[in-house]
Amino acid sequence: MHVWYLEVYADAYEWVELPNTIGMSQFADGGLLGSKPYAAGGAYINRMSDYCGTCRYDVKQRIGEDACPFNALYWDFLARNESALGRNVRLAMPYRNWARMDEQNRAATRAQAARFLASLD
Repeated sequence: MHVWYLEVYADAYEWVELPNTIGMSQFADGGLLGSKPYAAGGAYINRMSDYCGTCRYDVKQRIGEDACPFNALYWDFLARNESALGRNVRLAMPYRNWARMDEQNRAATRAQAARFLASLD
């Protein structure tokens, strides 16, 4: 990814791009540069881009055949990494929302994410 940025962007300088790409976007520095990992569900992607306009998935659904895969993947990512990220103050609200979901809803969300990831093979 680091090399790709250097090749694609004329204004990419290694001394700036390397810590940003590896540290912030990949959270590889454990939060030294970025205060939280770049992870997003469908709602954020929809707000910040035009990718959802022609997508066959429903950005407002988390579970089901038409649910946006990014929604379940986002919550699954948080659940899998709670021991490392649960104390991050910038993730307090998402973790509170996750805790408010009943166990059946959380399990269905994690199963949705697992089915999607398994379909990539």
